[in-house]
Amino acid sequence: MSQTVERKTDLTSHQESESVSNDTQSVEPKSWKQFISVPRWVVYAQAALLGIVATTFFIFGMMVGNLTSNSGDEINSAFDCRVLGSVAYRVDGDLRADEGAVVFILPQHRKPDERSPGSQVNPETFKALDNSAIDRIHELGGAVVRADQNGQFDVVIDANYGNGLEYYLLIVSKNVRGVETEPMTKEQVASIGTFFIPVEDVVEDRSFYWLKLTANYERIDLPEVEF
Repeated sequence: MSQTVERKTDLTSHQESESVSNDTQSVEPKSWKQFISVPRWVVYAQAALLGIVATTFFIFGMMVGNLTSNSGDEINSAFDCRVLGSVAYRVDGDLRADEGAVVFILPQHRKPDERSPGSQVNPETFKALDNSAIDRIHELGGAVVRADQNGQFDVVIDANYGNGLEYYLLIVSKNVRGVETEPMTKEQVASIGTFFIPVEDVVEDRSFYWLKLTANYERIDLPEVEF
């Protein structure tokens, strides 16, 4: 009798165990693959689209970076060019400052809309203020100044007109004239005639100095000019 009860108990326990096992299996969540179905071409298309967008933004960023870098380099490389020098002449062996000598810095590759009278920049009739001839040269990136009481001059070529440009330097003496000097060449006459008319009124019979220079340094110290 006892064995029979034990067998029934074991059978009952086994049935309950199988029932619990079946219940556990029945409540296990199903895989997401059974609920979501996406075609592969959609996944590939989305991946390709993301790749195109990323590439586009990368190229755009490179372009903006290059433009910004170039602009920065140009700004940093721009500088004012300062030209310094002095003018003197000899009297009985004594060296004196050529006060009032006129110094021209004329851009080689720029021309004014209108030429100015040469008499406006002649050393004898020179006017520093309200002088349209000086204003026209300045608008082209050049300059016209007079040597001071020590015969010195200091001219600044503005960076806004560009660096590395070529200029003509012309110095016309205030105190030396009527002496034998080399006549102007055709090139010199043509170059001055681009800005002033007539050229004779600019120089007359005065001694002059001519030089070609390039504004590629922040400072250019010229050798002393002696007439």
